[in-house]
Amino acid sequence: MCKGSYAHHGHGHRHGRHFGQHFGAAFRQAPANVIEYDGHYELHLYAPERSREDFQLQLAGRVLTITAKAPEEDIVKLGEWIRREYRPEGFERSFSLNDKIDTDGVRASYAGGVLRLTLPKYPDQVTKRRDLDIA
Repeated sequence: MCKGSYAHHGHGHRHGRHFGQHFGAAFRQAPANVIEYDGHYELHLYAPERSREDFQLQLAGRVLTITAKAPEEDIVKLGEWIRREYRPEGFERSFSLNDKIDTDGVRASYAGGVLRLTLPKYPDQVTKRRDLDIA
């Protein structure tokens, strides 16, 4: 699906000398999975604790850019944080889409902490599969 993908993520100062070296480094950008089906691709972007309104999707030519703003600071009522090792941050991910994808048909939904994009293939680009016999 992607000829190459690249990521940009916000940088901010975090207290604690190990932030970003162990826990934070894996979570600074939203991880993505891509599945190819016969007639389309699906891109799943893991971004929990957000709402649909947090995302902005932009398609410029064949580059799909997904931006998410940092969620509002959650308020703890009747208490205060004792330990806080993670906090959802804003991010931006860009993906270069291949020529098989009909960019006019791209659709997105968000549920269960996963942003799902359906990227349809042009009809003449549908993957044809068949079983082969083993001699």
